[in-house]
Amino acid sequence: MSGERRPGIAVTRNGREGTVAGMAILRKGGSALDAVEEAVRRIEANPTDWSVGYGGFPNFAGEVELDASIMDGNNRAAGAVAGVKRHRNPVSIARRVMEKTPHVMLVGEGADRFADGEGFPSEDLLTPDTREAYRKLMRGEAIDLWPRVEEESPERAKSYGAKLLEVAKDRAGWKEVFCAELQGTCNAIALDRAGNLASAVSTSGLALKMPGRVGDSPVIGAGNYADARYGAAACAGNGELVLRLGSAREAVERMAGGAGAQEATEAAIRAMEGLEGGSGGFQILAMSADGRFWMASNIKEPDYYVMDGTDGAPRRVTGSYVPMERNPGLS
Repeated sequence: MSGERRPGIAVTRNGREGTVAGMAILRKGGSALDAVEEAVRRIEANPTDWSVGYGGFPNFAGEVELDASIMDGNNRAAGAVAGVKRHRNPVSIARRVMEKTPHVMLVGEGADRFADGEGFPSEDLLTPDTREAYRKLMRGEAIDLWPRVEEESPERAKSYGAKLLEVAKDRAGWKEVFCAELQGTCNAIALDRAGNLASAVSTSGLALKMPGRVGDSPVIGAGNYADARYGAAACAGNGELVLRLGSAREAVERMAGGAGAQEATEAAIRAMEGLEGGSGGFQILAMSADGRFWMASNIKEPDYYVMDGTDGAPRRVTGSYVPMERNPGLS
């Protein structure tokens, strides 16, 4: 792309610190790829965020399994990992897969062994807090799965904690309960001065998932897609449904057809309505090639952080709510 562009970055609501870190790279003339990787790394390293990286909430067997992907919109190169159990920064491992192997995705022990060979430190990903929360839930005690919800909406957290207690006692329909509330996943999209777009996604996946379950986050075209000619998009929410529809690429294809970021994300959300197994919360963060961000969701007040060359601090932006009668999220 010709001509210098004004850089910018957008990160999901759990990534304020990451937004600042990514923008610092862009202001120095760094690449969009470096910016999204660093933004996501900051969130992966935060032990108080139980949805990503170190301190991520475990699967049903009590093990943390991390998924991540990264994509360079300039050449559509991509890297991904799934089921990482011993390394806190799967987004960086995914980038190494992209740059140092002929593959796009490595999974499970293969991904961890590759990370060992690349010098990533191995560690226990369960923190004392997430280990104790898992034990409480297995004993049938209510917990707040995402502590940050407590800070933002105490009543919402109390209601959700009651739902978790029901799940702990009777696990029938557990997936519907856990998918009703977006439990995190980090999405980051950036545009650099050269006009290139990059996107990255990281998650510890659905809480109490079956061991080995992989959602949309590491799957290119489903949870993550970037094409610098048109735009980039990343998803969070019911990963099984996003996998079935290829929602990130759908949003980018709509931008390729002339839609703006808002129109593209809203249309991709509406495409989920009415599908069997489609209940729960979804959100799609996107950026068009001209540098305009947007987020759409079937959960009210979908928030994300944005910075560009004019911002001294991250701006918290509220995207659009797309109501869906036949598969509502938590409103």
